[in-house]
Amino acid sequence: MAKKSDRPTKATSLRQQAEASLRVTKREVAAMPTKNVQRLVQELQVHQIELEMQNEELRRTQAELEAARDRYADLFDHAPIGYLTLDSKGMILEANLPACRLLELNRTDLVRQPVIRFVAAKDQPKIRRHLKELFETGSRRVCEVDLAQRQGLSVQFESVAVQDEGGTKTCAFTALQDITGRLQAEEQARQIGRERQQYLEHRVRIGHDLHDGILQSLYAIGLGLESGTLDFREEPDKSAVALARSIAGLNSVIEEVRSFIREVAVENLSDIDLPASLRTMVGTLARLHGRQARVSISHAVTDDLPAAHNIEILHLVKEALSNSFRHTRATMVRVSLRPLKGGLRVIVQDNGKGLPQKRAMRDGVGFVSMEARARRLGGTLSVQSKPANGTWVVLDLPRKSNRDDVSL
Repeated sequence: MAKKSDRPTKATSLRQQAEASLRVTKREVAAMPTKNVQRLVQELQVHQIELEMQNEELRRTQAELEAARDRYADLFDHAPIGYLTLDSKGMILEANLPACRLLELNRTDLVRQPVIRFVAAKDQPKIRRHLKELFETGSRRVCEVDLAQRQGLSVQFESVAVQDEGGTKTCAFTALQDITGRLQAEEQARQIGRERQQYLEHRVRIGHDLHDGILQSLYAIGLGLESGTLDFREEPDKSAVALARSIAGLNSVIEEVRSFIREVAVENLSDIDLPASLRTMVGTLARLHGRQARVSISHAVTDDLPAAHNIEILHLVKEALSNSFRHTRATMVRVSLRPLKGGLRVIVQDNGKGLPQKRAMRDGVGFVSMEARARRLGGTLSVQSKPANGTWVVLDLPRKSNRDDVSL
């Protein structure tokens, strides 16, 4: 403030010095010879012309600067994105036309407004943090927020801090860009990714279903036909029984294929009776393989199971039974569904020689399929097998998973 008040005093002093110098110059000129006066007049005229030329150059430079200023103002106002100048408290100092359109206010009403006023309430802490970090660190900051007045419109704030001559960060230049379209495109891409993942998972489940159901039944029928063919000449009656069993099995497979096609076509499973379906499926497989089977079910634990869980449990039990009949030489298999503290336990137990201990056997399609089904159910699967002591396949299903449907 002191420097500004000194200016009139200095101007007055300079004028007084100039007037005094002029008085001295007049006396000196009066004492000069005529020749010297003429030379001085000529020099003054040259200086006058130089000053006029310099003045013209200054006017031309000023016009160019004004034109450049207008061009930059035009560029500022017609930029493809909005620009704001904010002070350290987030007050708007300047705004271009795109920013005014985004914030739906004219420039006069926008200036001196807090920028946070235009940000949705849920994102106001984000914009406060954006400004705080910007002025504390001085580094470029970016954040994405929703606008308050325009529902569904998202914008990106990208700001840089500006320092004065003393190095103090006094304001921020902020680019304001509408990113609604970009966010929608990203969400669409994520949705396409989710749908593709669901499609791939659906294909894997179909593969598991085919392996656990239809292919296993066909394998058992093939074994029965092979056995009947070997005994045809020596024991025709036994062969006839094996063939009749295989025919019944083929009819059952045909019905399975029809049911499978219906499920794939409509992708909408209605409720099924899990206890009845389990008993039918276990009995059919046992007859096909010439084995004995027992089923024990606590109905209370199956009453609130969703249809999708029922399907997964049926396929898992079928795979466990097929593994037992094919690999363990069991004569008796027991299937039980019983309550577990906080959930349900499914057990498939046989009296066979035990499963092969080779890792390749454990990594087969059957085990991979059962583990995948257990994961989809939110449960855990364990397999215990010892030579000559049989095999136990145990699925523990927490009760919380009983309430959540499985995506098929």
